[in-house]
Amino acid sequence: MKKIILTFFIAAFAFAAQAQVKTIGIKTSAICEMCKETLEKDLTFEKGVKSVNLDLETKVLNIAYLDSKTDPDKLRKRVTMVGYNADSLKRDPKAYAKLDECCKDGAHDDDIPKKKDN
Repeated sequence: MKKIILTFFIAAFAFAAQAQVKTIGIKTSAICEMCKETLEKDLTFEKGVKSVNLDLETKVLNIAYLDSKTDPDKLRKRVTMVGYNADSLKRDPKAYAKLDECCKDGAHDDDIPKKKDN
């Protein structure tokens, strides 16, 4: 009987922990693969974060997190502390200064095809 009750509590606890996972999409100022690597690596170590993926085309950082460990405001703040804008929050200037040159504003402007004048 004790084994059945113990099994029930373990199963209930596992289900409850899984039910707390939420997701958020944060619009960033990321522009290249190095930005993607930097953000994904840094946010992976943030308390409560389960997974991180930056879509470079949309510049949206998708984060799955445990709502009992963190919240969207803390995640946005963390993104700014890495050196990137996060939705309406502006990046930390000191962190931005430490980013690789390829991750700074205008670094990839030459990569954009120019329109030909007719």
